[in-house]
Amino acid sequence: MKRKHWLMVAELLVLSLTALFLFAALQGEHPVSSGIRDYIVANGSRETGALNLVTAIYLGYRAFDTLGETIVLLLAVSGVIYFTDFSAKGGGESEEDDHT
Repeated sequence: MKRKHWLMVAELLVLSLTALFLFAALQGEHPVSSGIRDYIVANGSRETGALNLVTAIYLGYRAFDTLGETIVLLLAVSGVIYFTDFSAKGGGESEEDDHT
């Protein structure tokens, strides 16, 4: 019971420190306009052919980044499927039970 109590205290401490860090990081002045923002608003649809700016940024300007993330996700899912044993029979039977 004591270990469970310490684990809960550690989780609450990590959560609290994360919340404090995010609160402190998001404080301050954020510029309303920047050079990159103005450029994308002015040229995004024309350069990428997308009808809205979110699609232009996601599929146009960040296409290689999105492709890289997709490849990493595909490799992770493939690894999980590879290491998961789907050949086991249902009902908890083992191979030793089949040789009787």
